[in-house]
Amino acid sequence: MIGKVKYIEGMKLITQVKAEPEEPQSLLLIIQRFNQACSWLSQLAFDEKLFSWLPLQRRAYYELRQRFNLRSAEATVAIRKVAYAYKNKGRRQHMATFSPLGAIPLNAHSYKREGSVAFYGYRCPVKARPGVRLSGKHQATLSYDKASQKFYIHQVIEVPTPEPYQAQGFLGCDLGIVNILTDSDAVKYSGGQLNGLRHRHAQLRAKLQSKGTRSAKRLLIQRRRKEARFSRWVNHNISRTVVAKAKDTLRGIALEDLQGIRERITVAKAQRYSHHSWSFKQLRQFIEYKVRLYGTPLVLIDPRNTSRTCPQCGHVEKRNRVSQSEFRCQACGASGHADIFAALNIARRAVQDRAAGNQPNAAPQGSREFLVLKG
Repeated sequence: MIGKVKYIEGMKLITQVKAEPEEPQSLLLIIQRFNQACSWLSQLAFDEKLFSWLPLQRRAYYELRQRFNLRSAEATVAIRKVAYAYKNKGRRQHMATFSPLGAIPLNAHSYKREGSVAFYGYRCPVKARPGVRLSGKHQATLSYDKASQKFYIHQVIEVPTPEPYQAQGFLGCDLGIVNILTDSDAVKYSGGQLNGLRHRHAQLRAKLQSKGTRSAKRLLIQRRRKEARFSRWVNHNISRTVVAKAKDTLRGIALEDLQGIRERITVAKAQRYSHHSWSFKQLRQFIEYKVRLYGTPLVLIDPRNTSRTCPQCGHVEKRNRVSQSEFRCQACGASGHADIFAALNIARRAVQDRAAGNQPNAAPQGSREFLVLKG
């Protein structure tokens, strides 16, 4: 069976908009006041066990506005944010805390023609990527980057999606750990740099965890975020390159459907960290939303025996996979890189399924609705 990304009218992305306030200190005070209100409200909600937004609003709406001099929209958003923090019943055993400079949701904000945005009685000039149409009818958050001392608005935007073109063949993509992605054109996207970073971070993490101090815990968080940012950057670059190649050659993309692979596969203890750090789902999500932007067909292939099948004679045998990188057919003697042969099998299965008339189904519903789009 094969699956296809469901193409719908319009698509929601998140774009980063730079806010350029004339008085940065005033905007900073708005953020601090809002988070102070959330912290006070969180304490009240925890003490009185008011975890749903409606009882919390009835109890604290007017007091919240008076105590922190909030506008009506600000108070409502603060109540919703605190209630959302306690939505998970497992988190109600501990009081939710809010950073003094944490991001704040924007409600009833509006973009002006002269290039500014108005929210909570404040107006601020903004600068968006060229070609981006901003609208206040979608969700947005305001954040402050302490490192660069700059303000950003993360705004949900809606972009049109083209109709998928008729694919003239498929670009098979084999996902892995040593090679993050290998395509049927024999191009390998190595994961050596990313795996090396993860290995170094794992060693540093073990040392920091053994100390257990507050500074060690702070460094652990920084390391985790650094690793996640680099992994995300690598997956964005790979997905962008693969989708552009398929579009330029009028081919579709064939991917393995690896959902549930961590539960199906048993690995040695030394490989567990690499296996569980494998971000194949994020790479697939990036490919899925990029193909929707370009109208590139995408099919999902059953990964069974793709790395054990000879692409020349079709012989399937476990011994065909000599090692992680080497493939040698026990029937016809064909040999080559195992990941390239797997990508060729994936592309061939996509063509065969289409020729057999198998009707594509919608892609799994695990995909994120909103994805980050930066300039």
